[in-house]
Amino acid sequence: MTCILETFATLRIFSGDLSPEAIEEKLGVKATSSHNRDPKSRYRSHRDSNRWSWCTEQSVDSLDTLCHINRVIEEFNDKALELEALRSMGCTTDICSYMVTTGQGGPQLNLQTMRSLCCLGLTIWWDVYKGEEEDYKT
Repeated sequence: MTCILETFATLRIFSGDLSPEAIEEKLGVKATSSHNRDPKSRYRSHRDSNRWSWCTEQSVDSLDTLCHINRVIEEFNDKALELEALRSMGCTTDICSYMVTTGQGGPQLNLQTMRSLCCLGLTIWWDVYKGEEEDYKT
């Protein structure tokens, strides 16, 4: 039995200048979520940056974090030039891997996934939370 209760991966693109719509146009992929910069927001990330993101939460039915990360890579595998162009325009890009777990242990990246992330110029980080199995039973 896995110790992971919930997981998904999100490609995130932040820009102080480009709107989410402009990022979407340059990338040629529709965002699963986005927000425009809001100087009045109490949240710094909303005040400072526009955000465009594409997430596996609704499209991948797996508790294997690597499946989610590889799905992002699969979706954007032919977008290395577009991602690099966005970074040259001041955007920051990364993959956030969200994970809720019952205990010790964690994900592992294989060499092919690491190579693909490097080719796409993407860093990755994990947003990990402790959860209880009974909260996830249906």
